[in-house]
Amino acid sequence: MKVTLLAAGGLTLALLSASHAGAKPTPKISPDQAKAAAVKKIPGKALSAKYEFEDGHWQYAVLVKSKQGGLYEAEVSSTTGRVTATEKTTPAEEASEAAADKKAAMNKKAGQKAQNASEKPDTEKAGAGKDDEKK
Repeated sequence: MKVTLLAAGGLTLALLSASHAGAKPTPKISPDQAKAAAVKKIPGKALSAKYEFEDGHWQYAVLVKSKQGGLYEAEVSSTTGRVTATEKTTPAEEASEAAADKKAAMNKKAGQKAQNASEKPDTEKAGAGKDDEKK
């Protein structure tokens, strides 16, 4: 992760720029392999495997319903296939996380549109003085 510090008016702002800003890197393991690794760690049924950028790296978030009926999320390295963390979760927590991810994606998209719009030349301003010059 790259950290850029800017000083403005006595304030120091930290801007984080991660490699995930571009295209997703190709994982070295498949979603099925991530599910298999998660089920080895948490016996049960793997419900889904989502490839995501979290905690500074790309990984799979695998939801597992354990044999005892609990819902768990296993973080699986997309490069090694090892389970790096597990946590008990609930459907409500997962729905809340999904909603937050969706909102962040929409905000990112809106920010990119705004940036693209600000980079376009303002044709109205550029042509404002032309009629005055002809008179």
